[in-house]
Amino acid sequence: MGGTTAAAVALAAGLAALFALPGHPATALSPTKDAAPATTTTTTTTAPLPPATLPSRQPSEPGRIITPGRSFPDPFILPVAGGYELYASQTGLGGAQIQVAFSRHLGAWSHVGAALAGTPPWATAGFTWAPDVRRIEGRFVMYFDAMANRWLYFDAAAPTNFSRRAQCIGVATSADASGPFRAAPSPLICDFAHHGAIDPRTFVGPDGQVWLDWKSDGNAATPAPFPPTRIYAEALTRNGLALAGPPHLLLAAVAGWESHIVEAPQMVRAGSRYYLFYSGSWFNQPTYGIGVAVCAGPVGPCRNLSARRPFIGSDRQGEGPGEESLFEEGAGRWWIAYSPWYAGYLGRTYRPIALARIHFGRHGPFLQ
Repeated sequence: MGGTTAAAVALAAGLAALFALPGHPATALSPTKDAAPATTTTTTTTAPLPPATLPSRQPSEPGRIITPGRSFPDPFILPVAGGYELYASQTGLGGAQIQVAFSRHLGAWSHVGAALAGTPPWATAGFTWAPDVRRIEGRFVMYFDAMANRWLYFDAAAPTNFSRRAQCIGVATSADASGPFRAAPSPLICDFAHHGAIDPRTFVGPDGQVWLDWKSDGNAATPAPFPPTRIYAEALTRNGLALAGPPHLLLAAVAGWESHIVEAPQMVRAGSRYYLFYSGSWFNQPTYGIGVAVCAGPVGPCRNLSARRPFIGSDRQGEGPGEESLFEEGAGRWWIAYSPWYAGYLGRTYRPIALARIHFGRHGPFLQ
């Protein structure tokens, strides 16, 4: 593709049109009392990291496209009784607020609709992205990010219409995995000190503690240069609806291919090791890719295994693969889902889902 795709250009035009609308006075407001305070860096001392190196090569077509001809960015797959629920970001200003679909066999997705019942009162309609769903205490809890209302955050000094706004992470609940999910009236994390918070992903530790991993969205304050973005882990309360501790720094964007951006985190525990998967670089560029770090525990410290190159990069299935999520079936049967930009299929550019088996060996994760 060699640059910004036509879909990204169209999206940017839509964003510019929306953000140019008149609104509240041009002021940058502080987060609400229910949002997270300015992020602090907390680290812990744990056992030394296990040795691990990435395999030298990955397959040129590591997965199979399971949503041909359809766009499901930021995919998240949840195994449920009788099949799988698929959640994905909103793809247009009038599209479903968090897409949801169902399949019995990781294909032939049906009953696509809106998982979220309406726009949260703190958010702007049309920008609801990056879902994560987990069953907690007998109900389903969804985490997502959305654009904060202008009265909550607006920076008139920012150079572009998009960078004058910021996103927050919200939480919603439902009795059914398909929804409708009803959002809490206040955001969970905003981190306006670093231009917002996005890409929530949950992880449950061996002790049952639920953690929320997320990204500080400093690259939204374009143009460059901007400080490297960071990924954090924060403990949640038992019901998953509130924060229960300070943020712990897991990873900062320092590798050259990352272009100062790390995002879309997901922590998994395979055997005795903890791995943090993430995406790096600009999401609409061929340099976008999936990286992995090995960590000593849910709050790190983590060592980046993708300092020289991404774990999954542009290949024959599409350029700029990223926005990954992983899930486990049974004991040790892992899958990774992600979105490549696939140019040329039916003369269109869209973001389908690629699905691949992922394995964990003594040298770290690998695909077959």
